[in-house]
Amino acid sequence: MSTGTFQVDFEHLIRLLAENLYSDPHVAIRELIQNASDSCVRRLAQHGVFQPAIHVRIDPTKRLLVVEDNGTGMARDDVVRYLATIGASQTRQVKFSTADQNAAQMLIGQFGIGFLSTFVIGHQVTVDTLAEGSEQAVLWRSQGSADYSLELGTRQQIGTTVTIELEPAFYNLLDETTLRATIIRYADFIQFPVYLGDDARPINRMHAPWHLDASEHEYIDYVKHRYGVVPLAVEPITIKQQQAECVGVLAIMPLQANLAIRPRSLDVFQRRMYVCQDLQLLPDWATFICGIIDAPLLELVASREGFMIERPNYRALREALVEAVRSFLIRLAQREPATFVQVVKQYNSGIKQAAVNDSQFFAAVADLLTFESDIGPITLTRYLERIPVRGADERTIFYVLNDLPPSAQQRAIVGARGVPVLHINSIEEKFLKKYCSLRHGVSFQPLTAGIAELIEAETDQQWRKLEQHCEQLGMQVYAVRFEPSHLTALAMRSSDYKREQVVDSLLKGSGSLLSFVQSVGRNRSDDYVLCVNTLNPLIQQLRDGQLSDPTWATVVRALWGYALLSSGVELTPELGEAVQKAQTSLLELALAQR
Repeated sequence: MSTGTFQVDFEHLIRLLAENLYSDPHVAIRELIQNASDSCVRRLAQHGVFQPAIHVRIDPTKRLLVVEDNGTGMARDDVVRYLATIGASQTRQVKFSTADQNAAQMLIGQFGIGFLSTFVIGHQVTVDTLAEGSEQAVLWRSQGSADYSLELGTRQQIGTTVTIELEPAFYNLLDETTLRATIIRYADFIQFPVYLGDDARPINRMHAPWHLDASEHEYIDYVKHRYGVVPLAVEPITIKQQQAECVGVLAIMPLQANLAIRPRSLDVFQRRMYVCQDLQLLPDWATFICGIIDAPLLELVASREGFMIERPNYRALREALVEAVRSFLIRLAQREPATFVQVVKQYNSGIKQAAVNDSQFFAAVADLLTFESDIGPITLTRYLERIPVRGADERTIFYVLNDLPPSAQQRAIVGARGVPVLHINSIEEKFLKKYCSLRHGVSFQPLTAGIAELIEAETDQQWRKLEQHCEQLGMQVYAVRFEPSHLTALAMRSSDYKREQVVDSLLKGSGSLLSFVQSVGRNRSDDYVLCVNTLNPLIQQLRDGQLSDPTWATVVRALWGYALLSSGVELTPELGEAVQKAQTSLLELALAQR
C-alpha cells in the first residue's frame, strides 16, 4: 500500500474561494469593518477604557481603499496564524477563551475566511498592524497567491490599517456616495463610530431603535432612514424563546414605495452586522409586510450572506414571526382603525388573503373589512342588515366577480329589492366562503345564481295554460313574478329549474327559487328556458291573448330571444334563425298596422 499527499494550487484555491464564496463583492466592506469592530471589542475587553474608532478612506488617484481601526492590532505570530491560514479565526478563538461574556457576544466573526473577500475586489492587499506591547509594527502583503511577504510596518499607533489596491471592476467603491451607502447598509449598527474620509461625524447610527428603548416616532424615523419612505405603520417586536430570538421592527410601507421593496422582505442583522435580505422568514401571506430584525440564534452559512434555513432555530423563528405579524395587524385593526383603513385601501387583496390564511386574524377583522358594492364600500355586517331574510333567518350575500359584470336585467332586479351587490375578486370570493362557513344562516351566491332568491314562482293556476301551450310549440316557458314590473322576462338554465322544488319552497314559506342560473353568459341557448314576469302588463296581455293566433307564437319567440340576448347567452344557430324570423314578423305586423 502506498500513501500520498494532496497537492494544492494555493493561488487558484484562494481566488476560487474568494470569487465563488460571496455573491455580492461589496461584502468585502462588511468583512473589513467587522474585523475592525472585533479588534476594538477585544481591546475593550482587555482594558475597558479607550475610544474605539474605525476610519474608511479612499485614494481615487492610486485606486486605494483603506480601512483603519485602533483596536488590539496583531503581533507577527498573530499575522501568520490568522492572515496566512485559511479558516483560522482570531475572533472565534477569543470567543471561546474570554471570560467576559458581554465582550464575547459583541464579537461577530467566526469562520476565519471573511478576509478572503478582499481578494474579490482587490489585486493586492496590505495589512499594517501594531499590537499592544509590540515595539514594531508588522506589514503583511499578498496578491492572493500562495506567497505573501512580511516586513516591518510603519504604523505608530496600536491598531490595524488594511489597504486594498482595487480591481478595475470595483472602482465604483472610489465613489464616496456608493461607499457611504454600502457602509450604512452593512454596518449601520456597529456600535463603534465609522468615519468616512475627513468627516467629523460618524456615518453609521451605531444603535438601532431597539437598542435605545425608542419611541414609536423614532422607529418610524428609522424605517424612513432605511427605506427612504415614511411607513404607514410600524410594530416594534421582541421575540425571546428557547430556539427563537430576535428584536427589531415590522413595517407596512405605502403601496407605491412597496413596489421597490420585495414582498415579505426582512433585512436581517446578526450582532449588529447586516447579513442579508431574507424572503422566507415572514409568513407566505404577509406580502405587504417588511422589516428589520437582529436574530442572534440563526446559523450562518460560511459566506455569512444567508442562514441555514433547515435548522431548528430558523424554523422556530419563522413560526414566532407568524404570531408577531398577526398581533401587529390585530392591534392596528382594534386600536388604530384609521391607520388600518388606510392599509386596507392600499393592500385590500393582501389583507384579505392574510385573513383567509390565518383564522385568528380573520376572526379579528372579518366584520371590519369593507367590500366594493354598487352602493359604495360596505362591511359584511352592514350588508347583512340591508338584505331580506328568508325562511329560518337565512340571508344570502350576492356578488359578481370583477371580470363578470351583471347584466342590465340583473341590476334592475336587485335594485328594485334594494339589495346591494358586492363587486369582488377571486381572493375576496375565498374570504366570503370562509365568512359564510363560520356564520349560521348566511350563504353567498354569484348574482347569476343567487338572483333566483329574489324571484317568486307564480302559483295562480291561470298561468298554467300559457305554459302548456308554449310547451306544445316546443318552448319551455315558466311563469314567475319579480320586480321591477317593467321587465318582461328572464332566461334561466333549464337544468336548474325544478317545478317540484319551487312549489316545495313556497309551501315551506321561503317564496323563492332555490336553484337558478349558475352560469349565465357561459352556456348556449339550448340549455335555457324562458321565465316570464307575471307582474308585467304586456305578459298579462300575452296570457289573455288568443293562443292559437300565429302572432301569439311570434311574440313569444321574440320574447325568448330578447331574454336570452339580455342575459348574454349565446344563441344556437337554429334559435338564432328563429329569433330573427320572429323579429322580422313583428316588424311586418307593425308596418301592416300603420
